Amino acid sequence: MMKKINFLGIDVVNLTTAEFVDWVIERTKQRLQTFITYINAHCVNVAFRDAEYKKILRRADAVYADGQAIVQASKFLGYPLPERINAGDFFLEFCQRCAEEKLKMFLLGSDKKVAETIGKRLQSKVPELCIAGTHSGFFTPAQEPELISRINSASPDILLVGMGVPRQEKWVYKNRAQLSVPVIWCVGALFEYYAGVRARAPRWMRRCGLEWAFRLVLEPRRLWRRYLIGNPEFIARLLRYKLRKHSPPDDTEKHDQ
Repeated sequence: MMKKINFLGIDVVNLTTAEFVDWVIERTKQRLQTFITYINAHCVNVAFRDAEYKKILRRADAVYADGQAIVQASKFLGYPLPERINAGDFFLEFCQRCAEEKLKMFLLGSDKKVAETIGKRLQSKVPELCIAGTHSGFFTPAQEPELISRINSASPDILLVGMGVPRQEKWVYKNRAQLSVPVIWCVGALFEYYAGVRARAPRWMRRCGLEWAFRLVLEPRRLWRRYLIGNPEFIARLLRYKLRKHSPPDDTEKHDQ
């Protein structure tokens, strides 16, 4: 059974990156229906405002710590995770593993140009990788049946969904039963990074948990609320949880009897 910790009511996989990749590959080879997604500080804040999203996270087969803040917070809470698992750090190696195992991949997310670009870039870097198809993440509800039919007809082993939190998780959860794909993995903005649309923070900033500052400088108008308000909100939530966990039990009822 996969090792997990309970992080503010959400089960998070307690694995190294290498162990996680091995687990995903093995699930795919065994064709076990698997729904994978991630959390970072922003995801936690969204989950506590959006009950449906939080329920979906609790029902996913694997939720991993995408953000360094989650790893640091797990240590603060006394249940330390070994490391951050960020798909952007190992995606090419993962694609190489898929190529070696002859596993087909379908890319769903971002706009049409990004989806097509990422598919071409991956095949140029990993020529043996089979990209079963790509599709933009922008579509109407009326277009969903045709999209699902196209994905199923392509017979991918892994469906990567990059449509942002919480839309991607809600879409996967709603349509999971109709998708004939063993592994469905929500990957956020991964396609945009590998297509060169967004720049990634230097490795030292990612290791120190400062990637959010790099992104804020690049996109202040879009991200200021997420980080300048969201980060203190996340810290406050951790502190409240820690205090509640270590507070003495309420024995008011015993004294009233």
